[in-house]
Amino acid sequence: MFATRLLRIRSVRASLIPLIATLAALSPEPAEADEPLARVIADGRPWEMFVVKRRASNILVFRPDGGGTISDSLASIHPTWRAAPDGICITPKPGDAERCLDLARTKDGIAASQNGRMVWVLKR
Repeated sequence: MFATRLLRIRSVRASLIPLIATLAALSPEPAEADEPLARVIADGRPWEMFVVKRRASNILVFRPDGGGTISDSLASIHPTWRAAPDGICITPKPGDAERCLDLARTKDGIAASQNGRMVWVLKR
């Protein structure tokens, strides 16, 4: 009886494999592929942020609600952000000017640039 049940379980598993493979092949690309990079960044998880001009690393956490934190070993700021057509717009603190950056995927992570100059790179 145990052997019969084991064969039945293996048979069910074996028939599910082609079904799962077919569904995976027919399913659309993952949501992140078409999702704006600003929303990919703003998943509430920490990113290592390398600031090119200062050659410094920070920790960036943007939340889906438009808030976040950028911190180094000494201080933290709590900027707000919004998605832009090709990137992200960030206001470091209330009263500061909004700064919009273009975002692009790179082999190392996600790069932010302004006027063709790289400002920072995010990595996980």
